[in-house]
Amino acid sequence: MPTELRQERAPTSKPLPPFLLRTFEVYLPHVLGVTDPKYADLVDDAVARFDAYVQAIPAHEPGRTDLRDLLFWMYVYGTFLGFPKQAPMPPWQQSAKRREEFVERMFSNDGSLMERGLDRLSKANLGLDLLPKRMSARDLAKSVREMMGLAFYSNPRADFITGYERVWDRSYPDRLDVDLGRLQATRQPARFDPKVVASVHVEGHPYRNRNLFANDGRPKIAVIGSGAGGAVVAARLAAQKCYDVAVFEAGPRLPPRRYPMDTLVGMSQLFESGLLTLSKDLDIHLLRGRLVGGGTVLTSGLSVRLRSETQRAWCSTSGELSIGVPYDELDAGLDAVLARQTLEGIDERLYTDPSDLLGRGAAALKPGEDRWVFDRDAQQLNNVVMRAGREARPDQNGDSCFGCGLCNYGCHFGHKMSMDLTYILDAERDGARIHPNLPVERLEGDFDHGKVRVTHLVLGRGVDEERVEVDQVILAAGAVGSSALLLRSAEHDPAWKNLPAFRGHVGEGLGFNYGSGVVARWKEPWKRPGHLGFQIKFVATKHGDPDFAIPVPGRPVHQARFVLENAFVPPGLMSNVVPGVGEEHRRWMESYRSLAMCATTIGSPQTGSISAERQVTYRVTKKEMDLNRNALAGIARLYFAAGAEEVGLAGVRQGPDGDGVGLKLTRERYGDKTEAEIAEALEEVLIDPEHIMLSSAHPQGGLRMSKAPGQGAVDSEFRLRDAYNLQVVDGSLFPSTIVVNPQWTIAALAEVAAKRLHRRWS
Repeated sequence: MPTELRQERAPTSKPLPPFLLRTFEVYLPHVLGVTDPKYADLVDDAVARFDAYVQAIPAHEPGRTDLRDLLFWMYVYGTFLGFPKQAPMPPWQQSAKRREEFVERMFSNDGSLMERGLDRLSKANLGLDLLPKRMSARDLAKSVREMMGLAFYSNPRADFITGYERVWDRSYPDRLDVDLGRLQATRQPARFDPKVVASVHVEGHPYRNRNLFANDGRPKIAVIGSGAGGAVVAARLAAQKCYDVAVFEAGPRLPPRRYPMDTLVGMSQLFESGLLTLSKDLDIHLLRGRLVGGGTVLTSGLSVRLRSETQRAWCSTSGELSIGVPYDELDAGLDAVLARQTLEGIDERLYTDPSDLLGRGAAALKPGEDRWVFDRDAQQLNNVVMRAGREARPDQNGDSCFGCGLCNYGCHFGHKMSMDLTYILDAERDGARIHPNLPVERLEGDFDHGKVRVTHLVLGRGVDEERVEVDQVILAAGAVGSSALLLRSAEHDPAWKNLPAFRGHVGEGLGFNYGSGVVARWKEPWKRPGHLGFQIKFVATKHGDPDFAIPVPGRPVHQARFVLENAFVPPGLMSNVVPGVGEEHRRWMESYRSLAMCATTIGSPQTGSISAERQVTYRVTKKEMDLNRNALAGIARLYFAAGAEEVGLAGVRQGPDGDGVGLKLTRERYGDKTEAEIAEALEEVLIDPEHIMLSSAHPQGGLRMSKAPGQGAVDSEFRLRDAYNLQVVDGSLFPSTIVVNPQWTIAALAEVAAKRLHRRWS
């Protein structure tokens, strides 16, 4: 057996072929409305940034391939299909007028000849391995604009368009605790070196097999994944001092001071496959964290307690959702997380002018219209911001959060109590070993009378296979990662498929909290715009709605709950929320300081599946689209009631006004419409998920937990059914989607699991 794990030497992926980069370059000005020569340097920056970003995606992840595929079809679309009666011509040889006309056609109404041509090509795929997913012209339009907007508007040099103030240019006169000199030192250049960015993916190598565990005679516990589930269970088991605990994480480990201030850099360093992780049919854009601390590092900083009715359903003594954990036991787990994470209320100083607009709109609704409830107290919805509390550390700047707005890329200033700053440190203090950049390819085990005992981890990622002996395994790689790992194990050794858990359970029953963004524009810029404070203030629900309406098989999906979260994001991400293309898109971005933003969150049914290659398949149904329209119409109604001039939905196609400038609703036409009337108008354009931007950072299910024998992949002791020593502790356990952010619930289940496992093993 080799003594070292050899990491691939080249830290960067290969650059995209020049013809694809040129395609990106010549169409970007027309898509974003920046054809004026004064933007030429910014376009050059965007191309260089995009090129560097692609190279910085780890070579073993599919993100670069997906980007290549999309740009390839953009090239085919523009060269051969844009003008079928004219001779084919590469995009860079076309006149500006022809490129402009092509972009207009690409983002125009459905059913054009060009669109039908691309749809036929993508479905036929010409026998080539160029498009692993079924992609329509609408999918292509959304994805291309997303890439271009991120590369262009994440650049600090583009801030004169939006008026965005980078944190290093801000002043905090009422915060004497904030060191402005240290803020200014975080300034980032417009362009970045892909080798420097990609270097985080190889840090820590080579690993020596003999050092992965202490190997001191104690049972060796391998925890695969370091997010809300893995970090908690590793810390609690290490604290017992009777286990040799090691945590295996596929992504890098960064201290707060190294969390990136450039959002495009953050995409490649912190998210699996970067910004473009799509479901198989491209209905839903997935964001999956890949670093020590997992998704808890990438949240907005808002934790929401599991709803009491959901908790009662899961903790019932019988029923299809029962997981076999008593209500009081799960309650104790939730409270333990509350205490360890020092969860506290949001500082009132962090709120911005747009923070109260949804509430203001709700107060202005006419009698008889649906009422909304905005929960900010520790009652049904416990909204709290994670803060450093008394645990000051060298990375910290200031005593508490000062609203930089970059929560989704890790808190550079050490104020967000993500798992890497709490439970991971606890685990390490008590002797656990943390191994970043070391993914597990599959599990090996011995089978006896239909049961399995895992004996080894097989470490992968393009290196020579290395087998690591273990006594116990805890899967905590997330809803997608844990299922995929088991399926890869079964592909290598078919005996796995004989386990009861694999009979219709492993990799099945995947659902999401997913949603779409809404942006609204007011006449004048805000004195305190949305980017100058905390992202989310409260979660809104409909008054009178039942607290519990979980979509499960056999129930109508229209019973699924949705909530509204007011939010705000940096310009690179906002460019994907505002509607339209060309000058219309730029006009929205020029209004950045007068915008408000909100996102819907829908708890989907668990009808998706996962492959061994981590590919997600999920089809959004017509009833779910009805729910999406209702949620988006509800936000639009609240914003109009609060005085918005126009409301835009996150899409690129023609709006209900028939003006071809994206999904835009004007006050003149819709300001006095009811929610139902707006929803009816949206039926013409929000036909299917291809017409709007749907995304999710919260997959749930795939290895669902059930008390009932033969139901679900995992039993009430967190053990894969008929496995002696293989446990699961992450969001894949959820027997239903929970609508709200799941990290608190996952961590609470891990608290319960750690106690039960120690009791069983001791």
